[in-house]
Amino acid sequence: MYPKLEKEYNSKTLKEVTFVIDTAYNGVAETGDGKVTFSSKYMTKYPGDIDVVTHEVMHIIQNYGNGAGPGWLTEGTADYIRFKFGVDNKGAGWKLPYFKPSQNYDNAYRITARFLVWIEKNIKPDFVKSFDAQLRSHTFTDESWKNATGKTVDELWAAYSANTQI
Repeated sequence: MYPKLEKEYNSKTLKEVTFVIDTAYNGVAETGDGKVTFSSKYMTKYPGDIDVVTHEVMHIIQNYGNGAGPGWLTEGTADYIRFKFGVDNKGAGWKLPYFKPSQNYDNAYRITARFLVWIEKNIKPDFVKSFDAQLRSHTFTDESWKNATGKTVDELWAAYSANTQI
């Protein structure tokens, strides 16, 4: 997926990526400086979850640097990419969660990803691509939501909460 994501989101991304499987790492995976570290424990327990790679390499493509925006949006975008470009999410049993009233847009990962899918389907196509570019160029602000959609993030979440169909 890396060449496809590079072409669509950031042609200036790194051209070389390193994968490491770490027997001592207890998380799922982490990415930094062009290196993705995967937990051997996680990979052994979930051998069909190949799209954890899609999520992690998106972080390399994102290349937002420090202070570019909220972490929940970074992770939600990476899970949105996994949803949209994943090779075998179904085989891994991975899917976006159904909406629950206890959720909020800043819960990150799949919850935020589902919200982003809803925005693209109901409010603004290519929304994620636009925000991705803003985060990378450090031009993203809280006003970006209103500038892109005419609504604040809280107003968008309220509209999503009232009709969560994707």
